[in-house]
Amino acid sequence: MRRPILIICLAFQGTPSSSKPLCNIIDDGKGNSQLLTDVSPLALVPNDKSSYLLSPKFPCLSPVKSDTTKLAPLRPTPVAKSIDNLHLRNSLAKNVLGHFITSEHTNISHTGVKSISYFEQFSGKRIVSVRFVSLRPFGTSLFDTTLTATKLIAKFGNRLHRNTDWNKLRTQVLFKAGDLVNPILMAENEKLMRDLSYLEDVAFSIEPVLGSTEDVILVVLSKDKFEYGVNASFNADNSNLEVVNENMFGLGHRFSIGMAQKNDYLPELGFYSSYYIDNFLGRFINARIGFSDTYFKKGWNLSAEKKFLTSVDKNAGGLSFDYVSKFNYIADDHPIELDTTVAFVTGDLWFSHAFSNKNNLLNKTLISFRYYHQEFMRKNEETLGENMFLRDHDFFLAGLGFSRRNLYKNNLVYGYGVTEDIPYGHFYELTGGLDRSQFGIWPYMGLSISNAFIGNEGSYYSGKLSLDGFLDRGSVVQGTFQVSGNFFSKKMYAFGDPFRQFVDIEFLSGINRFKEEYLNIDGRFGIRDFYASDLKGNCRLRVKLEMVRYLNWNLYGFRFTNYFFSDIAFLSDQPKSIFKEDFYAGVGAGFRIFNESLVFKIIDIRLTWFPVKPPEGRIPFGANLQGLTKSIFDDFLGRKSEIIRYQ
Repeated sequence: MRRPILIICLAFQGTPSSSKPLCNIIDDGKGNSQLLTDVSPLALVPNDKSSYLLSPKFPCLSPVKSDTTKLAPLRPTPVAKSIDNLHLRNSLAKNVLGHFITSEHTNISHTGVKSISYFEQFSGKRIVSVRFVSLRPFGTSLFDTTLTATKLIAKFGNRLHRNTDWNKLRTQVLFKAGDLVNPILMAENEKLMRDLSYLEDVAFSIEPVLGSTEDVILVVLSKDKFEYGVNASFNADNSNLEVVNENMFGLGHRFSIGMAQKNDYLPELGFYSSYYIDNFLGRFINARIGFSDTYFKKGWNLSAEKKFLTSVDKNAGGLSFDYVSKFNYIADDHPIELDTTVAFVTGDLWFSHAFSNKNNLLNKTLISFRYYHQEFMRKNEETLGENMFLRDHDFFLAGLGFSRRNLYKNNLVYGYGVTEDIPYGHFYELTGGLDRSQFGIWPYMGLSISNAFIGNEGSYYSGKLSLDGFLDRGSVVQGTFQVSGNFFSKKMYAFGDPFRQFVDIEFLSGINRFKEEYLNIDGRFGIRDFYASDLKGNCRLRVKLEMVRYLNWNLYGFRFTNYFFSDIAFLSDQPKSIFKEDFYAGVGAGFRIFNESLVFKIIDIRLTWFPVKPPEGRIPFGANLQGLTKSIFDDFLGRKSEIIRYQ
């Protein structure tokens, strides 16, 4: 059972006022680089006036015309428009209706565009220099680089903060002086940097050079997050406290150390730690080493991985090694908790190569290979040696994939106000392999089809179909069938604030799974705040509905959403009887608290009511206070081949 997490954080935020930016760097692409502090962006103008910035307020962040092939013109909703034009005799009724549904816009930008739209006007132009403007976390804004903090607590937070080293920022930029503007790669580079855990937001601005129609200047504007954070969870069963630095020395390194304790009659205190290096040696290789010696897990691991990040990437791959002397799971990301602890060694090695047409970088054909080894260290050889689920095995896997990814810019989806890059496109993959163990050699086959597209005014639709399994003596074992879909609506307005509707549907069924494998409807797998260990099945249908309203409140940089939700789940042993079994439901409401300038998780506070047959002995209500990580979208760029997760 997953435990709720209570987040403890230190926040520093002040009200912006007119002042000077804190850090500017110029790189002319010839090794002549200069760090400028406490200067206006207009001070970046060279003495020879060969280039210039148009304004302290970067034009790339001003409203951009929508792509008419994907977006309908923004206009009031029909209901709101009719309310605005309707002359009601009863003025009270008009005021009440207008308060609930209104066409009045807030000061939050609500225009979505294809990510390449801004850069297309500069396609093919030559970049004569690359400039960096790095902003501190508190009191600054991408929309106006002359803003800075005025309140004492915000100034103190900025003094504690160390800005990201400009050499580190330069390694994240794929362009240099002399390169030509590629709109697709520009948009992908923005997303690559926005995905970094230590940057709050990033924007690329392209400025024309005075007297030239073919030369431009690339300005990379970034805003740091405050790198220090504290995460904590306390409950009757266990306690956990973690301290993290997401951007050590301004180099993008992540260091965390924590303590975990079991709160039973024999308390056991343990420690865990990890060190993570982003973009090692400027090769976009991410490396990690960690260890754990707690009641939950004992062991250590190391890994290095390079993923597909842009449409021009040709190769991706990674390797990892884990040594575990005590754990209740057979892997860190495995969903099924065991009744006993196990010890094992695993090694994972994968490689993927992408083929693409120079005239169409977005369409890719990928081939991938993977080797996975796992060996259990048995204390009871007879028991574990006969267990197919805990088998020693070598898994060889190869895949053929087809992908296409586009990017769309939006906001107020899974974040609050920062730019969000939404991938859409398709990824189709056919995989095959062999699993060798003491039980013989099992062939494996798998198929996965996923697709997503952007609807009118920024709504999002995605779907996925997957099927896989091993063959053992002519029968399918450990097979999985999955169908899922996700949707979020365009922005609408209520009480003067924007809101969206979210829908998440999934049907998951196992085919001859082992006795240790099962599905449940607990927590994130089915119904929020619902826990019943005796409810298990082989097939599950779940539907999650949510309406999120983004409140126009700002308390020292903390932003808020309130939401209403309804979760429904069916659980059975056979697909044909899924609607014949009892179904379970939960409805409720909650608040989420964001601070995009801090590295801590989103704070989620909610209450849930179970109107349909709660577990025996449980009251029909639930409550939770936990830390959430932001949801992420399928990337459609390609990845290492893997089996379908049965969870």
